[in-house]
Amino acid sequence: MYIVYVITACLVAYGFLFGYRQVQALQERVERLEREKQETETLLLSFMESMNDLVTKEPIERKVDVDQEDSILVEANVESVSEELNKENSTTSVDVDDVLLRHSVRDAARILGKGEGELALYAKLRKK
Repeated sequence: MYIVYVITACLVAYGFLFGYRQVQALQERVERLEREKQETETLLLSFMESMNDLVTKEPIERKVDVDQEDSILVEANVESVSEELNKENSTTSVDVDDVLLRHSVRDAARILGKGEGELALYAKLRKK
C-alpha cells in the first residue's frame, strides 16, 4: 500500500510541475506579444509622423484644391477653438498633452495641424 501512495504522490507532483511549466510558457508568450504590440505601435506612430510630414510638403496647387472644399467649416471650428486656446494659454506655448486633455482628438488635430490618427495613437501611447 505504501508504494501506491508514493506513486500517487509522484503523479500529483508531476501534475503540479506540468501545470507550472504551462503557466510559465503562457506568461512568456503574453509578455512577448505585449512587446511586439508596443513595437508595432511605435513603428506605426513613426510611419504616421513621416506620412504627415510628407503630406504637409504637398504642392501648393493640390493643397489649395483640398482646402477650398472644407475651408468654411474648418475655419469656423478652428477659429472658435483657437480663440478658446488663446484665452486660456495667452502666454504659454501649445502643449500636445494639454490640448488633448481639453479637446477631442479631431479638434486637437486641427489646432495642432496634425493628423487625427497620429494624435489618437499619441494619446493611446500616453494613456490619456
